[in-house]
Amino acid sequence: MRMSKLFQRTLLGIIFLFAIIFFTISIFSGWHLYRNLTEEYKSKGTAIASSIASSSVETILNLDSATVQAIIDQYLEIEGVSYVFVVDSSGEIISHTFIPAIPSEIQELLKSHKSGIKDVKIEGMGEFLNIVSPITEGAIGFVHVGMNKNIINEKMWTVIGRQLGLLLFIFLFSLVLAYFMVNRISKPLNELTGYAKKLLNHDFSAKIDIKSEDEIGLLANTMQSMADNINEIFDRYEYALKDAVVELQDTLAYLTTIIDNMADGLIVVDKDGVINHINPAASDMFGLAEHEMIGKNIEILGKKLVDLVNKSLKTEDILATEIAITKNRFGKAVAKSIKKEYFSEDSEAKGILGSVILIRDITQEKQIDKVKTEFITIVSHELRTPLTSILGFVEMIERKFRDTLIPKIDSGEPKISKVLNKINRDFDIIRSEGDRITSLINDILDISKLESGTLRWNFEEISIEEVIFDAYRALSALFEQREIQFKHEIQPYLPKIHADKERLIQVMINLLSNALKFTEKGYIACKAELRNKEILVSVEDTGIGIPESDIDKIFEKFKQVGDIMRDKPKGTGLGLPISKHIIEAHGGKIWVSSQVGKGSIFNFTVPLKNREVLRNENTDSR
Repeated sequence: MRMSKLFQRTLLGIIFLFAIIFFTISIFSGWHLYRNLTEEYKSKGTAIASSIASSSVETILNLDSATVQAIIDQYLEIEGVSYVFVVDSSGEIISHTFIPAIPSEIQELLKSHKSGIKDVKIEGMGEFLNIVSPITEGAIGFVHVGMNKNIINEKMWTVIGRQLGLLLFIFLFSLVLAYFMVNRISKPLNELTGYAKKLLNHDFSAKIDIKSEDEIGLLANTMQSMADNINEIFDRYEYALKDAVVELQDTLAYLTTIIDNMADGLIVVDKDGVINHINPAASDMFGLAEHEMIGKNIEILGKKLVDLVNKSLKTEDILATEIAITKNRFGKAVAKSIKKEYFSEDSEAKGILGSVILIRDITQEKQIDKVKTEFITIVSHELRTPLTSILGFVEMIERKFRDTLIPKIDSGEPKISKVLNKINRDFDIIRSEGDRITSLINDILDISKLESGTLRWNFEEISIEEVIFDAYRALSALFEQREIQFKHEIQPYLPKIHADKERLIQVMINLLSNALKFTEKGYIACKAELRNKEILVSVEDTGIGIPESDIDKIFEKFKQVGDIMRDKPKGTGLGLPISKHIIEAHGGKIWVSSQVGKGSIFNFTVPLKNREVLRNENTDSR
């Protein structure tokens, strides 16, 4: 009967364990026996040497060597005693038991060994324990007794051999017994293994016949019951799976129908930029058939889409850009990365898997926006001339009123004085509102030029420090009037930047004036530093702050933050959008962080070289 691998390893383990036990017992018992025999021989030898020493005093004094020889010869009959010799106080051997002569090793031993026990190895005779006992404390001489260590070794190995024989017998008996026991257990286990393999191959109808009432029989019955239950569950799940597949197919067909009938174009690319899916609307936008796009790289649809996809694959943010599509139309492409969170935890998909791009035809919106921009520009131009005339006439009327009429009117009467004051206030209101409308018209014209790309730029090498202080000087009167402290922290030796100085001053004036409008007390701080080949400028105030819900809106046109019912300084709502366009035209970014009640920090960056310079340098290098 073939044993299972488990029990083969068990038998090998038993054999290895017995071998370790044999080896350990043999070493321990041999070492213990060797030590006991050695101690016994030492005790026996010491007793013999002491006995000879005590009985040889008068004999040695009488120089009776024959009697001494007779005394020591009788001790050779004792087991373990190999030699005995007596030396006088001068070191001369009086009597000995060596035949035929005294070994040279003994001669050397006499020079150093005067008392105690010492191991001696004699050529041709073996190893001995040399035990010395002084006669009357060495004044007369010494007795040397040699105990044979070879007998100790022989006894030790005899005992070890008997132990090994007994242990080997026990081991063989145990091995035979274990073999039969393992064979008895191995048969049902082999049957269980075969049955488990059938279950692994989904043969849940298989049966197993093990009648034993021990744990193996219980395991076999449990596996049989489990297989019957699994077979029943699989039958139920098979029917449920068929229903789920049908439902999933219907859902996929429904989603495919929706995607195919979308008015917007849809493109899905993998992490390498290869197009995996495209709907008919996207196919129509690019004038290419579906089979001409599937499996191709996104670069066939233009550089803007390539840049959009590359950026999307590196971030979780939603990105957008405008692209040109067929028939002189324009589209807005919005891209979002596809991440592994959208898949199950057990999926092998990791990181960003690709990107999905939604494209909307915005040709009509751009045309409307263009018409609106042109209309606003025309209206602004048309309003500027009459508004200038109105402000001129108001100024002329006010001057004549003050220089000609007021001196001839008796202002002593309260009613007349009240009317004159009201007229002066009305003149101030007309002039103030006229200036506000003029500022609004100028802002509208600026943002119209920025959006249409018709604004003229004057790029040159400038210092950001000069920009900051020119803007502050333009508003210094307002700082003094509102008693707001201006702080500045500018990194020394900042490099110059290639930028339009007047436009950057316009940005700084917008940011500083906004800070003044919404700061009642405290300070306004301006910082500038070099960071990653860009100049980072920040304007910090201790004003009322911006609610989190409004932060994303403040860079939109005509959006203003705060309670419009309160008497706060008013603006056009175009300062920040204009600033955003100016900074982005320089290749930089502008953003804000704020806490309500604590203040706001507006930041913007300007590259040391703007995009036009970089483009020209790249062209020259080619």
